[in-house]
Amino acid sequence: MAWYAGMRITADRLKYSSRFVVANAALTANSSNITSTTEVTIVTTPSAVFEVGRAYRFEFSGLAQHGTVSIYDLLYLRFRRGSGALIRNVQDVVVANRATASRNTAVSVATIATPAAAITDTVYLTASWDTGSTATFMMAGTAGTPGLLTVWDIGEAADYPGIATFS
Repeated sequence: MAWYAGMRITADRLKYSSRFVVANAALTANSSNITSTTEVTIVTTPSAVFEVGRAYRFEFSGLAQHGTVSIYDLLYLRFRRGSGALIRNVQDVVVANRATASRNTAVSVATIATPAAAITDTVYLTASWDTGSTATFMMAGTAGTPGLLTVWDIGEAADYPGIATFS
């Protein structure tokens, strides 16, 4: 939102003046094993409101544990709505320790999207691996080292030309 000299401060301008969190959740226990192309739900936020014309940043920061020695694989992380609708698919290559299995690797993924219509729903993160992989993954989390799923309202969608839409 642009600000110009002489503008009045309104509730809308205060609300939308800076980035703010609309939903978040923490992964405080290890996920189920990820052993196929079937998606495993990792963490889910409470319900949130997504407004038309707003841009949202979906981000996850956490730990992926690769349970196979001397191998690297493609891990798919997907941001989805509670209805199951895909928001965005993100691909990440996780490299295992060459001599030891079950080591944690930091993972940080994010995307920006805008809703095609007003939506009230939860957001969740899923994980699966690429076709042809043979690894075992899990997303690691503890109360002291949680994985964090955060959804931010980052401003007007028009400020981010070409961003994806979700429905």
